[in-house]
Amino acid sequence: MASYITDIDYENRIVAFVDILGFKEIIKQSERSLKKLKLLYQTLEFLKKRENSYKWNLQLIEIEDDAQKKGVVNFNIEELTTCTCFSDSIVVSVKCNESNINEITSTLIANLSYIGAELMTAGILLRGGITVGKLIHLDNGIIMGQGLIDAYQLETNSAKFPRILLSNKLIEKLNYPIDTKRKRYPYHQYLNRFEDGCVGFHQMIYFQVLQSSIILDKAKLKRELKKIRNTIISGLDDNFEHSETHFKYLWLKKEYEKLIITTIEKEKIYNINEGLSGNNIHYSYANDFYDSKA
Repeated sequence: MASYITDIDYENRIVAFVDILGFKEIIKQSERSLKKLKLLYQTLEFLKKRENSYKWNLQLIEIEDDAQKKGVVNFNIEELTTCTCFSDSIVVSVKCNESNINEITSTLIANLSYIGAELMTAGILLRGGITVGKLIHLDNGIIMGQGLIDAYQLETNSAKFPRILLSNKLIEKLNYPIDTKRKRYPYHQYLNRFEDGCVGFHQMIYFQVLQSSIILDKAKLKRELKKIRNTIISGLDDNFEHSETHFKYLWLKKEYEKLIITTIEKEKIYNINEGLSGNNIHYSYANDFYDSKA
């Protein structure tokens, strides 16, 4: 087998592997439902557009004080990013080095957070892992290297819930712990250490971070959070035969309740029969009741 490539080599890259939760079930539903088929197609089309490097821009970073103080130009990843989508998965990697890894991580996380928020408002959940390592990632779709293997294993073995986790290998290279405010980077607003010890972010954190920005006015924030709320309630109600999936939506419900939203009043997600008599089995029953009283 002849090869004419002489300049190919591994690069140090931040690598994110993200996929759609419950993809097999959505495929089954799409065979019976035109609505699900359209949603699935639109989701994959949306992700496919991320293969254009200009999509990984500074829009969500240039409004951040921490980025402005450090020089917004240092956060630009457009020319450093390669993205490949296949089936229900997206792999995005960004060339980095020791001197710019905090800036690169900030822009990547901000963009992934936006993608997650957009898809969750449509009812699509994501799970993924981000690490740093050696990788060959070409525009023609060829990907290979330990970085991809590590990101995939983090997503498969540890993410479990609708969230994107950071590897310890990456965390050790980032600016932790923060001893002064001037050392803070935009990604610090997105990341959380969850109850099981893992570090990362979920699809709703976008709204907490950007709630006071020009990107999210109060009316839009209220609409989007309502969609998020409906996604969670529907997920809780629709999985009578899938306890593992139901548990993931219970996890999302708890994380929704933890969201700190100060610019508007966040609508509550009520428990089954909360404050009501009867023995109904649907979360929507109590939520529809209280919504009608609002």
